[in-house]
Amino acid sequence: MKNIYLLLTLVGVMLTSTISEASAQRAPLDTINDHEYCDQHLTINVTQPCAHQNTTAPYKVGDYYNVNGKQGVVFEVSDGGRHGRIVSLDETVAQWCTYEQYKKGIKLGLINKSDGKANTDKVMQRSDSYQYPAFVWCRKKGADWYLPAKDELMTIYNNKSKINSTLAEYNAELKRSFYWSSTESEGYKPEFCAWLVGMSNGSTCSLSKYYNYYVRAVSAF
Repeated sequence: MKNIYLLLTLVGVMLTSTISEASAQRAPLDTINDHEYCDQHLTINVTQPCAHQNTTAPYKVGDYYNVNGKQGVVFEVSDGGRHGRIVSLDETVAQWCTYEQYKKGIKLGLINKSDGKANTDKVMQRSDSYQYPAFVWCRKKGADWYLPAKDELMTIYNNKSKINSTLAEYNAELKRSFYWSSTESEGYKPEFCAWLVGMSNGSTCSLSKYYNYYVRAVSAF
């Protein structure tokens, strides 16, 4: 029995030694495979827009924009692509103003159809600016972000296919629905209604400000 026990012990030592040697030989291969895997992912990140990839002018409509952490998709260019405007990568659903504010029937005089920043600045200078959720959401992104004016939303719609091609990489395409503009209705109850633009067919309508609709922020560069 002692001889059998001694023989089994020796066999066990030999097996343990063999396994350890095999593991030691395989370890460098595993390390190489890990590096190859990482290199593949780095290549993908370099060739696709990501939060860490800076971009430079000139830009064209549909380009991904990322400068000093400010990110978006270009929907309009000027000065040979060195300047323009971008639309945010994300969106929300919000009221133009709260129902409490709506009932007051306040006409803000936001008549600008092409400069949403001018409209947004007027709202954010008010002591009751917190009553305007769509504007607040946009401005929280930074002082140069704003709720787009009616014509700016139309420009976004007219370039929707190029914009959505880039937004698709973030699973953040524009919805086939209405988006709030910062422009109040002119002629018909501006104290209660503001303009929306539909991203399905470019239609426009003027509806009650306390309704919840989609919101995208815009900024110039």
